[in-house]
Amino acid sequence: MKKYILIASSLLCLAFTNSCSESDLDLEAQSSDNIEVPLTEEKMQMLLKGAYFNMSSTSGYGTELLLFGDLLGDKLFMSSTNALYLFTANKTYGPNQSDFGFYRLMYDVIMSCNLVINDTNVPSNANVERIKAEAKLMRGYAYFILVNYYSPTPTSGINQEYGVPIVLSNYGSLIQPARSTVAQVYEQIISDLKAGEQGAEAAPSTKVLLGKAAAKLLLSKVYLTRRAPGDAELALQYTSDLINNAASYKLAPIDQAGYVSYFSGDNDALAENQPETIWELDQNENSNIVTGIGSNIALPAYYSRLDSKRNLIFMQSFYASFNTTDVRRSLFAVNNATGNQGYWTTKYPNKTRPDANSALKDYMRNLKILRFADAELSHIEALYHTGQQTLALTELNTFSAKRKGKVYTSTGAELLTDIITERSKEFFGEGQRFLDLKRYNLPITKASNCTMNCDVPANDKLFVLPVSQSAVNANPNLKQYPGYN
Repeated sequence: MKKYILIASSLLCLAFTNSCSESDLDLEAQSSDNIEVPLTEEKMQMLLKGAYFNMSSTSGYGTELLLFGDLLGDKLFMSSTNALYLFTANKTYGPNQSDFGFYRLMYDVIMSCNLVINDTNVPSNANVERIKAEAKLMRGYAYFILVNYYSPTPTSGINQEYGVPIVLSNYGSLIQPARSTVAQVYEQIISDLKAGEQGAEAAPSTKVLLGKAAAKLLLSKVYLTRRAPGDAELALQYTSDLINNAASYKLAPIDQAGYVSYFSGDNDALAENQPETIWELDQNENSNIVTGIGSNIALPAYYSRLDSKRNLIFMQSFYASFNTTDVRRSLFAVNNATGNQGYWTTKYPNKTRPDANSALKDYMRNLKILRFADAELSHIEALYHTGQQTLALTELNTFSAKRKGKVYTSTGAELLTDIITERSKEFFGEGQRFLDLKRYNLPITKASNCTMNCDVPANDKLFVLPVSQSAVNANPNLKQYPGYN
């Protein structure tokens, strides 16, 4: 009987409780346990929760994945006052020096999910099928993150043999997988997300769980990244379903009146578990102990102008690109301290309260990862790629009008540029800009607030992160991406 050590104090011995709110994740007593194969239903759930917490940790979406997605792009720069993540900001990363810790982390997520997915001994019931479905969604999501960052985009036409290793078996110390092709990785992602969508809940009781809506949005994003023949039609199908049947998924677009409180207000009751959100990370006093979120490393610590560790500033030119009436413009605050004419964002307040009558606490606001707005803008993008440009323009202006933003009049390639521009305005600080540039093979151009690698041409090696030298040394079958050798 094969055994795997389960370390409760790290990530895995976790339980959902209703002690404070439906979304809270509280720790059980810390201990070490053996995961035996075959599993029990209880330990399947523990492994799944471990995968959630790995994804939510500081090296994952809890802090750094959201941060890197903007810092690698063209709208954000780093204050000299608190100069952190300099390898990323200057794009001087390599196999022996980088700020990136999520390569191994995503494979930890995958390892936990594999154990759940591969078990054939726990009797099937509705809860077991839900657990397995969420594990498939999480595994597909982890591979999507890995291939987005550590491989060239499918439409680039270069180095397509440099996908990421696919591991679907249970953990083994002798496993030394080679890179799969980019195409093979995308097929695996789609397979996982489709299988997960079939068994996931349509409307989970809390937005910290992945459900059918998350699966459909992720599939649309996968198809709009791969863009093989027929992919745009599939992306349109999934986004149309989300928009037309939003109520059945407990979703609804956020209105202008609630936009600021959804992001910048200090009342968590108006910001968390909202209909605009498809998936968010649970942050509370107990979960933060596990994920590492705190004063030393937390997304609000770097973005909020009111935090002593503040260092992430948006460019003046980006702020100026918003209409003065645009509600999103109110999520910026001018940086008067350093004289570099940048703007802080108030999108991530460092101090919030569970409700209007509670005391303020640091770094407790759930982080929004997947939103309904992404379904709306992905729908517009899919319309463009399916030859429905007139309708795409109409819907783009409808979306922009909800934020009191710009009126677009473009056609052809300029319309696609405007769609991507609108995405940059909607999702600034949410880790999407670099990936949007990359999937359309666009250069990174930083005209200000930049001293190194300010103009990175499309398909440059810097668009693909290097695997650490230690990972290459440990696995002779793992090839480094060309240019980093």
